Amino acid sequence: MRLLGLVNPNAGGGAALRRVAQLRACGPMAHEVEWVVTRSASEAEELIARAPTGGVDGVVLVGGDGTVHRALSALAGAALPFGIIPAGRGNDFARNVGLGRGAGAALLRSRDIGVRRVDLPVVNGRAFGSVACLGFDAEVSRLARERAGLLGGTAGYLVCVGRALARLRPFPVELAVDGWRWSGDITLLAVANGPCYGGGMRIAPQAVMDDGVLDVCLVCRVGRPTLLWQLPKVFRGEHAGHPRVILRRGPTVTIETESAREIYADGEPAGSTPAVCSIGATQLRVLVPGKENPCPPPG
Repeated sequence: MRLLGLVNPNAGGGAALRRVAQLRACGPMAHEVEWVVTRSASEAEELIARAPTGGVDGVVLVGGDGTVHRALSALAGAALPFGIIPAGRGNDFARNVGLGRGAGAALLRSRDIGVRRVDLPVVNGRAFGSVACLGFDAEVSRLARERAGLLGGTAGYLVCVGRALARLRPFPVELAVDGWRWSGDITLLAVANGPCYGGGMRIAPQAVMDDGVLDVCLVCRVGRPTLLWQLPKVFRGEHAGHPRVILRRGPTVTIETESAREIYADGEPAGSTPAVCSIGATQLRVLVPGKENPCPPPG
């Protein structure tokens, strides 16, 4: 295959650049890859849009969830399959499609590349990959995006959780998931295409990336002690049994609030309420590696 490799130099605090250097040092690849270090998300989008006319068979994104999020619409428009070399702070999209730390090496060195089709949800017309959220989760995402956690990955996310707890203020929401309706005060609301966000937290443990529906995790009004006590359980998906947690599924989710509330998707700003989240007819094609993996994952 002829692949266009787009490297986000800011992903993971420079981890993307180091990962590409590791891959190159590991020896010849099974596919022709043109590496481009992008200067902005808009440049990456332009390169993806032009790729089909340049004889490119697929795109490889080197970065994290933000890198993937900002490329989704362009990938859908270009109708190109794409692979991921996880090199961000959370890497939840890669985790949700079953790609681990060694996925980049396996992908580029395996001749028997496969394709997995996954749904492409939207929130108010904006594409996202894994999870869109508001309330407590959105505040954590905002802090994480502003590097308020100081550290990367799960550790940095947990620092942001602590800071967001100090600002916790439940608020009223009117929610509709197809024919089911609910109204009341919430602490957080997550609309998920895949199970994980925040560096491996399983907010929607039953979510599947290709089942044509969105999984909603609604946490009603709870106090700080309860939220803090339940937090470790989210990594195992065990919060789902709490009486203040409601789980629903459906292809369309409508959210209304008394005043505009920020929405974050894949850790990126995604507008505000009122909002409609939905699964459309468009699916993405994700390149997945074969069994060969002669180059070990990074240490």
